[in-house]
Amino acid sequence: MSDAPTAFAEAVHEVAYAYFAVPFFRRHMDDAGCAPTDLRRPSDLERIPPTVKAQYRSNFPHGVLAAGHGLDDPMLRRLQSSGTEGDRLLSVTYVFTLAERMATSLQMNPRYRFLSEASAIKTCRFAAPNCSDVECANPNSTMQDRTLPDGTLVLPVYHDLLTTPDAMLEQAAAEMSEYDPNLFYVDPVHMTWLAAHLARRGVQRWPGKRQAAVILSYTMPTHGTRRRIEAFFGPGVPVAGALAMSEFGYLGMECQEGTLHLNTTDFYLEFVRDGQPGGPGELAELYVTTLRERVSPKIRYRTGDFYRRHHTPCRCGSAHPAVTYEGRRKNLLTAGGGRRVTPREVDDVIGVRSWIDLYQLSQLDADRFVLRFVGERSPDAREEESLRGQLADLLASSNVRCVHASYIASERGGKFSACKGPDEAAT
Repeated sequence: MSDAPTAFAEAVHEVAYAYFAVPFFRRHMDDAGCAPTDLRRPSDLERIPPTVKAQYRSNFPHGVLAAGHGLDDPMLRRLQSSGTEGDRLLSVTYVFTLAERMATSLQMNPRYRFLSEASAIKTCRFAAPNCSDVECANPNSTMQDRTLPDGTLVLPVYHDLLTTPDAMLEQAAAEMSEYDPNLFYVDPVHMTWLAAHLARRGVQRWPGKRQAAVILSYTMPTHGTRRRIEAFFGPGVPVAGALAMSEFGYLGMECQEGTLHLNTTDFYLEFVRDGQPGGPGELAELYVTTLRERVSPKIRYRTGDFYRRHHTPCRCGSAHPAVTYEGRRKNLLTAGGGRRVTPREVDDVIGVRSWIDLYQLSQLDADRFVLRFVGERSPDAREEESLRGQLADLLASSNVRCVHASYIASERGGKFSACKGPDEAAT
């Protein structure tokens, strides 16, 4: 938790700025009977009800833009959420603010510092179509059509990943080679699917010509997808997960030890469990308050993402808090006895198995689960029963089925979830 006196003072300053400059937030605090002058210690922030995506969506633009700011400012960057939990949210902030947040995160991992010394960061993005700022699901679009103002190339991608035509995968691979980026910003599931396609036609290793790095974002990297991507790019190309949200840009990154650190330079962070501060090791939701955000500050924003803070500092020596990302609220499962089971716990059980490329564990009702997986081969009876038994222990259920599938559907926005809670599985 960001609880140092200087961090709290910055958070109070942000709250006061939002209160006097942002119409929606002033109403929000007034309705709660709270004023900036009431905030004297970190626990006082809990008097402010958390804000949620729907509020920023319904009040956009004039209700959430600070006084004196308009959408016609050429230095503003517009960012859209993927819309996997409803309508898409449009957020805006300054280009240089996003750059500062990115720089803070990249500095957490020494293997990525070469990017700050490069003449330009040449980025290639490969993710679900709703995660991009251009139309990338049209196979007739050109590289020029899918190049963003900052030079980022968005590769062509199909709405339903596992039904992507081979020709579209070939087009993505050819463009990736022609563009020759020094930064790959990719969804791990999408990149795994492309790497698997290339492996089937004999391309086992990325033939890049320049020093490059890979950032995994959008969805939680599994042990299996990370292994596949690391093998494809080889040991000379660093592969690390980053936490980024369309509402904020970069929120954190994995260090060289493989530990995820969250950015407490540009954000005030709270970990909340059942409405109270969550302690180290406890499953808690991340609330984010921006710092020094002039355009559209967000205060105590509920991310829907769950973490466990580490009990001890990371060996890398970073002052940024070390955490384990456990997954999104909608992807939590409920085991027998009512215990919440996270996608991270599921993936730690599944681990790396040669017969699983991608998987999805769905909870059908209170005591029924099905694991669908896609792989090059079927497991033998011993392998399948071993995994089924381990999942049954984790979920405290005897009703766990394993199905070797040829197809698993993506979400509406094109993302692919490794776990689906009972509400999602029923749709």
